[in-house]
Amino acid sequence: MADPDPRYATFPTEVGIPQLRWLIEHVADGHLPVEELVRQLRPIHEAIERQGRPKYTSKEEARLIWDVLWALEFYSPNPSKEENPHEWHGVDVVLAEAQRAAKRLKEL
Repeated sequence: MADPDPRYATFPTEVGIPQLRWLIEHVADGHLPVEELVRQLRPIHEAIERQGRPKYTSKEEARLIWDVLWALEFYSPNPSKEENPHEWHGVDVVLAEAQRAAKRLKEL
């Protein structure tokens, strides 16, 4: 990713799991807004999958990243406007999941 934003100065340049971890951790730490996670996590993950099977360092790492992807699967910028609002996550849920995952990822 060639993002001129200085917040991305340490973003890994090679498409891979380190990019996902970096993004989750930087959003969880408050260095990036949740909207960046919403905008970028899925496209990065899809780019990784196009290269072949993702190379996670452990099953735990895979599960934590997938937990964040799953939270984003049911993300809506305004859950109250969805047909079944209780089935959708707002930014608060996505941020909480990113923070939980980031904490565990740092412990691995």
